[in-house]
Amino acid sequence: MEEIKYDYTTVDVTIMANTATGSEKVFLPDGNVVAIGVVLAGNVEARIINLSVLQNNTEVIKPSDVRFSEKTAGGTYKDSLRPVDFPAGRTFEARLVATSISATQEISAQVLFMIEKPKV
Repeated sequence: MEEIKYDYTTVDVTIMANTATGSEKVFLPDGNVVAIGVVLAGNVEARIINLSVLQNNTEVIKPSDVRFSEKTAGGTYKDSLRPVDFPAGRTFEARLVATSISATQEISAQVLFMIEKPKV
């Protein structure tokens, strides 16, 4: 039985003070995205920060609070991430949208995409 191989790609996204959105494009190599994870920094006001993933302005992952995508304890590394299922091999956009604007706080996030590599 052939072992499944995984790779990952990350992208950093920032919402600057006095703005509600931040986004960055990222190319994901060939394979299938099977999980995502997020590390968030700077949300001291505990605002809801929605994460979505788009491809050509079409939502691949609908907006939901980043806390639903944070790594959890227990199980394998893959099992501790948020499960998703969409083909890679193209450019995507990771987007953060705050439900309220902060005049002083900047929010940064690193989004990790776990990619199941095609079998060769």
